[in-house]
Amino acid sequence: MTKKNTFLLKGLLYGLIIIAAGALLYTGYRSRVKWKKEHVLVELRPIQTPKGWGYDILTDGRIFLHQTMIPAIQGDFAFRTKEDALAVGRKVVDRIMAGKVPMVTAKEVQEMGLAPESTPIHK
Repeated sequence: MTKKNTFLLKGLLYGLIIIAAGALLYTGYRSRVKWKKEHVLVELRPIQTPKGWGYDILTDGRIFLHQTMIPAIQGDFAFRTKEDALAVGRKVVDRIMAGKVPMVTAKEVQEMGLAPESTPIHK
């Protein structure tokens, strides 16, 4: 083999290696983009408010739902404890993860014992 042929074979081999590496990188990138579109990071965080507690639900680090009051209850009532806020928030997160509407009903709030005694309930 001549020096020129050896040089061409090495060049061809390096070229194929570069193309294969590029194809692998592209495939990995596309897989990651597809995965990110199909998966959302959902976080539940308690927040303290001037009247008590509430919660934020974040999706991919951005606020999706900011709840400072007890949902489905008429009036301006905050959750009494952080645990109460997180209990309702968990229920809402579970609904988000199941692909349902992110809400709780007045009946659910009552069953959890979170509705203030003298408040009218939305049905």
